[in-house]
Amino acid sequence: MKFFSKRILNSIMFLSTVSFSAICLADGEDIADPIAYGEQAHKTHCYKCHSDDIYTRENRIVKSIDALSKQVDRCKDNIGIPWFDEDADAVVQFLNKKYYRF
Repeated sequence: MKFFSKRILNSIMFLSTVSFSAICLADGEDIADPIAYGEQAHKTHCYKCHSDDIYTRENRIVKSIDALSKQVDRCKDNIGIPWFDEDADAVVQFLNKKYYRF
């Protein structure tokens, strides 16, 4: 019974995320404020695994904007976040502005 309930909850979360992303990108429009959108997407998905410490540590792995973009895509793919390219780019822009400044 627990498995069934968890599966339903996961399905609802997945569909909600896809719907939210689709609404934000409806009619092919660009995201109005990618930094704010990226911040919200980061809060919703990334803080489950990462705290601010991962971005501010001295020996961080990410050393360029391209590496940051690849890392966001890796995380997105590894946990199955249903983001469009524009969503991932917004998260990259947010992280770059707040932490990295490439």
